[in-house]
Amino acid sequence: MKLIYSQLQKLLPSLNVEPQKLRDDLTMIGHFTNFFEEIEGEIVFDLDIKVNRGDCLGYYGLAKDLSVYYNIPLKKIESPLFQGEGGAKHLGVLPIQVSTDKVKRVMAIKISEINNTESPDWLKKFIKCHGNNPINTIVDLTNYIMFLYGIPNHAFDTAKSTDNLIWQINPSYKEFISLDGTKLELNSNILMINNLKKPLSLSFWGGEACAIDINTKEIIIEMAVYDQATIRQNSRQLKSVTEAATRLEKLLDSELIPTAFSHLIDLILKNVGGQISSEVFDYYPQKVSLPQIKFNYNKPSQVSGIEISKDFCVSCLTRLDCQIQDDLITPPSIRPDINIEADLVEEVVRFYGYQNIPTNEPVTSKDVPDITPKEIYLIDQLKDKLVDLGYDEILTWPLVSSSVDSDTVITTQNSINTESIYLRQSLIPALKQQLDQYQRLKLNATQFFEIGKIFFQINNEYIEKNSLGIYNSDINALRQDALQCVSNSNLENMVFDGNFVEIILDNLSKPNIYTPKTTDYNAYELTSQIITLDANVVFDKMQDSEKLIKDYSQKIGKNNLWQLVISDIFSDPKTSKFRYTFKASYFNLDDKTAKEIHASVFELK
Repeated sequence: MKLIYSQLQKLLPSLNVEPQKLRDDLTMIGHFTNFFEEIEGEIVFDLDIKVNRGDCLGYYGLAKDLSVYYNIPLKKIESPLFQGEGGAKHLGVLPIQVSTDKVKRVMAIKISEINNTESPDWLKKFIKCHGNNPINTIVDLTNYIMFLYGIPNHAFDTAKSTDNLIWQINPSYKEFISLDGTKLELNSNILMINNLKKPLSLSFWGGEACAIDINTKEIIIEMAVYDQATIRQNSRQLKSVTEAATRLEKLLDSELIPTAFSHLIDLILKNVGGQISSEVFDYYPQKVSLPQIKFNYNKPSQVSGIEISKDFCVSCLTRLDCQIQDDLITPPSIRPDINIEADLVEEVVRFYGYQNIPTNEPVTSKDVPDITPKEIYLIDQLKDKLVDLGYDEILTWPLVSSSVDSDTVITTQNSINTESIYLRQSLIPALKQQLDQYQRLKLNATQFFEIGKIFFQINNEYIEKNSLGIYNSDINALRQDALQCVSNSNLENMVFDGNFVEIILDNLSKPNIYTPKTTDYNAYELTSQIITLDANVVFDKMQDSEKLIKDYSQKIGKNNLWQLVISDIFSDPKTSKFRYTFKASYFNLDDKTAKEIHASVFELK
């Protein structure tokens, strides 16, 4: 998206900001600006609009955002909506048809006795600054309005198109030739504008069959908004991305069409003359319904982590043209992207300024409740214990081909494997299959385990439980290891099947050993990134790694250190010295302070 500074100032007469600051401010309010340059004697910004904001693919939407951010007035563009001279009805109605529900709104009008010309210099400059080549006055004015409001439009030469325009899904046409002569093979689901005999235009690309040239004397101007998913699909299917498609596949404001449409008609009459020769055609089957959003004025502060007053919230939303009734907010139609409270919070925070959120304030640690289920701690500790005892962990599929108990089995629908349609009721069958694989590979004296979910259906209620399954080729060792995992008081929850045992973990009486000690866990609420830095320290002899970690941790201090590890130890055969590589992660600090502490503690030069 190109943005000419002088054109922007026509919408914001009070705008007087240095180009570099405007570039940075546009970026900070969410419209990433790559650079600005001089083209045709104008300062032109290059923007990368990522958000689903069709209005910000036009000057009007960007100017509206800047008017809110800088708190300066936005100039309203007022053009009369032409209904013919004195609103006379004798001009006649255009025989336009809309035969698809993919059209949200269409406005159209016919203008006769025009004298199309080469574009005036101001219009040529505008078109060139946006990277396009001027064509003629009518074509360039349609593009001018598209760039100004973000809403595409088309002009049809009626000598080629007739008045009988039809908005429809492709009836049967196989080929379409665009304005630049590109031939496209059409699918059956393409949204088009045709007449009774031939294809005229795609929704997002004008056609050669009704192109405007210097000899055109009568035109139909149309401006429309469509179902954006259809436009995106059509554009991708035809592998054709145009300026119009880029805008039409985003959320656009149907209520803005009369303003943009009237402005275009006004410019055409002033630049190429002509007479309005039809009534305005306005197809608008379902008018925009604006949501009422309940808004908590404390939410922007909670999300940003800084104090944003209610007064600022009200002022910001008012400048956005929201209607405010206590805590009920109705966004303007130009912002169809605002639908929920989170959208309003985003607007308030971005206009408050992301750059006003401090990045160098310490993070305050605080205790938070531990909501982790005790079974998670139990599972983690059982895994560690079994691995220490020499067991391998396996993972198997929860879908099985046969049931253990047909009365309680759960049968799945649309399983990805037509043979495995049941949810497992035990881990032991899968462990037996694993043992068969090991034996085929001639792996003897194996021992392995799995911890996973098993599933039941009892009285129409679906139940899932955590289960531990263990195999050991030595049955005595199996029993001994199982008892190390759970106490003797839980023997009734063990099910032995030869050299296999299964323990339902959810049924165990959980001793204190399976819950974390409060001194072992510290909870912190982080609101800034963790900064990780490396340091190499050389010693004359091998060091005790645990002591090094402890000593350097004390030097850094627990309020600043998130983690300290030794990531590498290198013995240099030439010098007989040892180089220890430390990786220190800091929090509660800005980048500069972290580097200063790091350099001091590790004596870096």
